[in-house]
Amino acid sequence: MGSKSTSEARVVAAATRLYAEHGFETPLARIARAARVSPAALQRRFGSAKKLRERVFAGSFTGRWKPEWEALLRDRRLPLEERLVRFFSEYRGNITRTNARLWTRAGLLGTHRSGNFGATLAKRVLMPIARELRHFAGVGKSRRALSGREIELVQMLHGAIAFPHTRGHIFGMRVIGRLPDLVAMMVRVWLPGAKAEMRRLHSG
Repeated sequence: MGSKSTSEARVVAAATRLYAEHGFETPLARIARAARVSPAALQRRFGSAKKLRERVFAGSFTGRWKPEWEALLRDRRLPLEERLVRFFSEYRGNITRTNARLWTRAGLLGTHRSGNFGATLAKRVLMPIARELRHFAGVGKSRRALSGREIELVQMLHGAIAFPHTRGHIFGMRVIGRLPDLVAMMVRVWLPGAKAEMRRLHSG
């Protein structure tokens, strides 16, 4: 049993690395060689390239979310700026080259669009921040449902903070500065304008 689980872990690790660097068209035979297992053994365990991809996605993307982040985003005892800096520094802080490249390739494959990523991101990140931004802007008593524009307003910050990893891990470009410092700078730049825009969205 131990040998079987060890060889399975080697296959997933090899597939993760090769998919990230060379794409999902990587032949199963090449993955088997890198994992030091026979192609027949890989085929018996995973059945198809699709099932192996799904296993790689589950290992790379599932389980990253920490429940305490939800409480942090709602904790109004702390200034919103501090909450955002702490959250995004932790949320984006464990992204590796392999994670970033896999995530991008999965997006090109249509995985994010066809899965529940968008709904999960909105529920856990975008909508809570939009509600806290409403409160920060003095329009927190509004009974309106969150609008698409409010969600896009938060997406601007989310996308900006994600981009250093894209530049560094996808484009191979230099990123100057530590992630926590960059996050703090982006939050400071974004928050005053987002506050003003949130008030404008609720002025009509």
